[in-house]
Amino acid sequence: MMVPLLLSVALAMYIIPRILMVSVKKELNLPPRLSDKSKRTVPRLGGVSLFPIMVISVGAAIVACMMDLEGEQTLFVGQSESTFVQYMFAIAGLTTMYLLGVMDDLIGVSFLSKISIQFLASLLIPISGLYIDDLHGLLGIYELPAWLGVLGTMVTIWFISNAIPMLDDIDGLASGLAMLAFSVLGILAFIASQPFLLMICASMVGMLIPFFLRNVMGWRIGWRNIYLGDTGGLTIGYMLAFVVVALSRQGGSTLPEGIIMVCFGTLLLPMFDVVRVAIMRTVNNRSVFDRDNNHIHHRLMMGGMSPGHVLITIILVTAFFVLLNVVGVWLEWNLSLLLIGNVTCWLMLQVVISYFKNKNRDKIDQQWMNF
Repeated sequence: MMVPLLLSVALAMYIIPRILMVSVKKELNLPPRLSDKSKRTVPRLGGVSLFPIMVISVGAAIVACMMDLEGEQTLFVGQSESTFVQYMFAIAGLTTMYLLGVMDDLIGVSFLSKISIQFLASLLIPISGLYIDDLHGLLGIYELPAWLGVLGTMVTIWFISNAIPMLDDIDGLASGLAMLAFSVLGILAFIASQPFLLMICASMVGMLIPFFLRNVMGWRIGWRNIYLGDTGGLTIGYMLAFVVVALSRQGGSTLPEGIIMVCFGTLLLPMFDVVRVAIMRTVNNRSVFDRDNNHIHHRLMMGGMSPGHVLITIILVTAFFVLLNVVGVWLEWNLSLLLIGNVTCWLMLQVVISYFKNKNRDKIDQQWMNF
């Protein structure tokens, strides 16, 4: 675990400043984040570093662990050939998402092309044989038909992949939330004796640490902010979706039944928020793919919170949902009731946010003028 973690941190620290230099010279920038009061444009190619860093760090870890002192292969003991095939298909899908993100950040990609490519990348994982085939009693559903499991997994992968880029408006929000999710999933991978998944999680946490520190505290020492961009958002989202699906399949074997609730609990806040925003846009006769300032971090700022407080609040709320689901699954609570509890807590949060947003309505226009 330490090899991919430390190597990815070192590579990210080395590569990010060079990406910044290229972005500035080529003027590959975006307007400043909502949380950036310096008004400087922000380089948008930070996510370009993620895929090569993950490949290098995980590859180096595999080489380091492949042989023990006696020359015996140890890494994939207990790993079937079908599991290796699933990993290869996931890498192929990740490559597709990564290249899509690079094209979108550099020259833009049409909506139809983007959806088509994401559909292909989302299809690669389930056709490898890795898909959600059992909900373990969630909403009274147990084993799923193959066609429904494949379709549901594709939608899940597409949904998670597109939810992460929407968080890149506030310094450290996307990287911080992703680090928390990968940390929890890495612990589950360790418990489930899934070394490859553990290496992926460790590598992702390691490469996101420099992004988080640079964007949240780097201004104190003169570091420039940097966007993850669509490249970073799609890369992070796709790998999160892959690990979530892979670990959900371990429920009832190496992990407790219902572990799917813990896996998806790490992403509950952005997933529920995307659903809420889509419903609101539909009600207002707008396209669900329109851009607006109605996501949870926007609403928290409209309620009077500073960007830093928004970041801390969302991280703490996500940690609460993770803890709630961990306790519920390990104590073998009914999964449907646990889901109802999650939804109830989320709805209560929306009521509180709406209350403070309405209370500060007179200050909203002035607040957004400052950005």
